[in-house]
Amino acid sequence: MALNIIKFRKSNERFSSKKEWLNSKHSFSFGEHSDKLWDNFGNIRVINEDIISPNSGFSTHSHSNMEIVTIVIRGEITHRDSLNNIGILHEDEIQVMSAGTGILHSEKNEKNTDCKLFQIWIYPDTQDLKPSYKQISTKNIFGNNLLIDSSKNKCLLFINQDIAIWRCKYEGLNKKNLPSEIKKFNWIQIIEGNLLVIDNENKSRKILSSGDGLGFQISDFKDIDIQSDEIVDMLLFSMPKV
Repeated sequence: MALNIIKFRKSNERFSSKKEWLNSKHSFSFGEHSDKLWDNFGNIRVINEDIISPNSGFSTHSHSNMEIVTIVIRGEITHRDSLNNIGILHEDEIQVMSAGTGILHSEKNEKNTDCKLFQIWIYPDTQDLKPSYKQISTKNIFGNNLLIDSSKNKCLLFINQDIAIWRCKYEGLNKKNLPSEIKKFNWIQIIEGNLLVIDNENKSRKILSSGDGLGFQISDFKDIDIQSDEIVDMLLFSMPKV
């Protein structure tokens, strides 16, 4: 089979957590939400879509032995950590924090408008690394943009795991392949818009909408086409095994 769907996570079926200042959707098990079927996809441990109210956020807390990726979709968030990093992530900016042996950090929305972001946790390939932090901007970039990879020479940011992450933004497309560099196992997370995924061999189709996630296996990037009749914004994770 050209396209083997492993997991399909509808937006409204995600776990949900609400506080006075936070509205969060979890693609995988998180916090008090636990379901072995949805513990992870390969080494992707968490994909959280968070909306953080003005003048609020996550107080100082600790992480260890996790690669943490934060992508701001709307508004901005202020990051502070025990490495003395202070950074404001604006819309369409992305940060990678390797928690390694341990790091303390806080994430606060210090503005008077909501902040929407995706936070992703990925298991590292090596334990107890030296903690690190870096952020970049991807503003006004359309098409296939490789943001993160395990190769320090081929991407904008580096993580300690064999997973590549693309931010793909299209103004509508009639027919297109996914990036030729994708590996055998992949996860699409729709940020906004609708996407039609077509299995070229079996002529089957899967429609994804805002917030949906799709985990699948392919043998070649030409196995599937994607189409959209509107602007679509998505994350694409690619890895050799799950």
